[in-house]
Amino acid sequence: MKRKYDTSVVFLYAVGREYLLPESFRKQIPYTTISNWRKTDYSQYTGHEFRYFFDEAFDKAELSSNYHRVKKAMLGFAKSWIILAELIKPILRNAGKERTMQIRILRAIHYMKEHIGIDRTLKLIGISRTLYQQWVLSTRFDCFDSYTSLCVKRHPHQLQIREIEIIRKMMQSPEYDHWPIVSIAGLCLREKKVIASLYTWYKYARILGVSRKLIGKDRKTIGLQASCPNEYLHVDTTYYPIIDGKSICITFVMDNYSKMILGFAVAESLSFMLVKEALANALQVIMIHPDQKHSYLVADGGRENHNKQIDEFIEKLSGHKITKIRALKDIRFSNSPVEAVHRTIKGRYLKNRKFESTDALRNYLG
Repeated sequence: MKRKYDTSVVFLYAVGREYLLPESFRKQIPYTTISNWRKTDYSQYTGHEFRYFFDEAFDKAELSSNYHRVKKAMLGFAKSWIILAELIKPILRNAGKERTMQIRILRAIHYMKEHIGIDRTLKLIGISRTLYQQWVLSTRFDCFDSYTSLCVKRHPHQLQIREIEIIRKMMQSPEYDHWPIVSIAGLCLREKKVIASLYTWYKYARILGVSRKLIGKDRKTIGLQASCPNEYLHVDTTYYPIIDGKSICITFVMDNYSKMILGFAVAESLSFMLVKEALANALQVIMIHPDQKHSYLVADGGRENHNKQIDEFIEKLSGHKITKIRALKDIRFSNSPVEAVHRTIKGRYLKNRKFESTDALRNYLG
């Protein structure tokens, strides 16, 4: 059955305003039908001269259609800006440091403020009114007597170009290359070459691209590393106070590979017997691994670690061979792994704990 269309639809195609109809509806009309409507000469129809009665209604409909289309576009722009504002606003504020970018941003603000007002525009871009006025003044007036192109009448407290040249020569001079900026500023102030605050010196150093970064010492990030358990042992002694005020000696022997405490000993005084007891306890744990036959014992230069009694004890060992080496002398590494164990034990486990005797401390560590 042939489809029939309302006279208003035919009329819109006749006057060339079919875009007022929904697009989904227009796609349903065959192209041949639309072509016939457009080719028809409606001037032959009686009463065609009264079409002007509908012109005002179609003009309102066109305005409404345009309004809804623009509204939809602005809503899409607003949603996109809300998503990207956190990324764009910092870029705009930093870009304003360059004069050319300031001019472009101010031009965009000028276009936007005519439609939504200056307050909404600045809020949308994320720029304060004070910063906006500062940009306007800096771009409106070019001052040949100012290094930063700021009007001297509006900003009277500026350095002269001659003084800025002195700052540039002093900070770029090889003679003062190893001087910090504060020392150069003090020298110029004492000799009355440039009378300026330290903040001004830092500001012009930033403008001139001069930096005084100290070259730090290369830090050793990789220490002594064992390739298997019990390859390197660390021994060291620390102190911990008990209730009666005595400082009790605690000696730890730890494995470099696993960071495990293999043995420890506690005594009221520091002696070779304390180190010997800690080594003996560690050897009992090491003997659980029968494949391990040799270890290096890393110790600092204390007398409790390097004496005749300890050397004889190590030489008499038959089941496990130990070679004693001194940290930072026989090897370039320190004894810091076991010192880290001291800090962990005293800072986390023994902290705020009071012990009445050496035996109480020994039992708790056990």
